[in-house]
Amino acid sequence: MLTVRTPSGRWQRLSEQIEAFLAQDIISLQIDGKQVRGFRSPDSPSLWIRDHSDMLRGGIYFEPDVFSAIEAFAEHQSANGRIFDFVMVQPLRHSPEKENWERWVRVPVEADVEFRFIKAAFLSWRASGEHARLHALLPALERALLYATSHPLRWDDHLGLVKRPYTIDTWDFDYTAGRHDWLNFQITEHTYWGIFHGDNSGIYEAAGLLATLLEHAGEQHKADTWRGFASDLRQRANALLFNGRFYRHFHKITPLTIAGVNEEQQLSLSTPMAINRGLATHDI
Repeated sequence: MLTVRTPSGRWQRLSEQIEAFLAQDIISLQIDGKQVRGFRSPDSPSLWIRDHSDMLRGGIYFEPDVFSAIEAFAEHQSANGRIFDFVMVQPLRHSPEKENWERWVRVPVEADVEFRFIKAAFLSWRASGEHARLHALLPALERALLYATSHPLRWDDHLGLVKRPYTIDTWDFDYTAGRHDWLNFQITEHTYWGIFHGDNSGIYEAAGLLATLLEHAGEQHKADTWRGFASDLRQRANALLFNGRFYRHFHKITPLTIAGVNEEQQLSLSTPMAINRGLATHDI
């Protein structure tokens, strides 16, 4: 665990503050008779793989159990490689339901779940050095990336990029042109499709991370294949999505005009992640 000591005590206090903050975000669940711990948004009784993956970037320095959540999501992975968004074992606070059954949920419009699963596994392995647990996860990690880069609801064969319904950046509901009277999470025949840069920067990073993990396990050929895939995807994504100043919010596949909305002028939330994940090059 991380311990910070400085003459002024300032950075020690900051470290302790971060540790206390993260401790409030831990959730512990019983799933299939096993104790599963992970990071979640403090206002939610659910364990989301996205929250866990993002918060692990700091959490790995304070939380000793970094693998149980990832293993639980891997054990409940669909046969085609799809990963669930979250699991819950108690009712939502705003729900009239009182049943405390176990519920696994995938939000259909989201295309960023699988790469977050891979990132979480990589961070956990790098922090813990538990090679055997990591190697046991490799088939699930590879299935997840194959799903995200081949399933017709996630991948556009013509553009060679990850696609999604028209959401706001990486949010979990899409634009319906008024056809739905509340937030819509389902994919339908009316879905407006397009390419979002944040999905593709995430897949680019995940392919590189998976290559590193496969290389460590002695799977050099597979590692080289995924590195080559990542390099090609980066080229295609930057050619299509970078507008000369930043990554446009959404490249539309389904023709659509929304009055007052110009994606070329929208600097969206996930733009800095293109740098962190390595999609952006020094040239652009």
